[in-house]
Amino acid sequence: MIARKSIINEFDHLGRGSRDGFVIVVPNGHGAMKVWGDQVFETLDAANSTAARCIPTICDILPAREVIHFGNNPKSFRSRTSILVEPVDDVDARKRWFAIRVTPGFQKMARKAADAPPNRIGESVIERNLRTEGIDVYMPSFWREIRKHRSRKLHSRRYPLLVGYAFIRYDEAKGFDFVRKIDGVNSVLKLSSDGQPHAFSDTDLAEIAALAFMKEQDFKFRRHSAVENARISRREKLNTQLGRILPKGRSRTVSLRKHAEAYIDSMDVAGKARVQAIIQQLDSLEDDQALDEFREAV
Repeated sequence: MIARKSIINEFDHLGRGSRDGFVIVVPNGHGAMKVWGDQVFETLDAANSTAARCIPTICDILPAREVIHFGNNPKSFRSRTSILVEPVDDVDARKRWFAIRVTPGFQKMARKAADAPPNRIGESVIERNLRTEGIDVYMPSFWREIRKHRSRKLHSRRYPLLVGYAFIRYDEAKGFDFVRKIDGVNSVLKLSSDGQPHAFSDTDLAEIAALAFMKEQDFKFRRHSAVENARISRREKLNTQLGRILPKGRSRTVSLRKHAEAYIDSMDVAGKARVQAIIQQLDSLEDDQALDEFREAV
């Protein structure tokens, strides 16, 4: 059970508490919208990250208030919740996206922070600079693997889907002048030199977000397939080598490992060392990184 205090701090005389946040709304199949997952996110960044990774369809992110209804019994933990979503027509410019031009070199991956949450793994320099200043940012991206020249290890790298551009949420308290002064921000996109910054809604970015999501899922699938294929191929080769060293006559119901354990004590020093080395390599195949040298980058 979760204590009331951990959910909300204050209640009215009817036993209701509330907290503000953001929700992801998606089509309900009947021409209207519904709240995805019945979940209220504490921050806009958390809602944007979840939508980009988990929702491959049109969606929108709106401010919402979660109302928690408790009964009259102060010792009871029973409750029910209601989510009140702000209508789309009431969402002002502060809830919309604006495009920024990014200075070349600032869309590369930043150094990994020791305390970085999972949704900020692989963030770019411009994203880190903006988030450090309290600005919500979304940079559509995709992943690829590269092989280090010396170590031959494979490393995943995140690249921008729109080179030179990212999207930010407008903060009325800080204004656009504050954003322009952040390191890595070249300018805020306008339709004309004397016009106002052009606003984008979540619906406008839905197609880009869906494309980024599909690219990420495709990358994960191809990488997983490459790892498993390399594991199977490498295991078959090592088993073949092990079978050539061990004495003949192994039953089909006896594994090569058990066969090796039964005969290893009777082998000479060189043969025993060779068998132990192969078994050690077989055990190391459970580590995905150990297979980097046996597969191609995806």
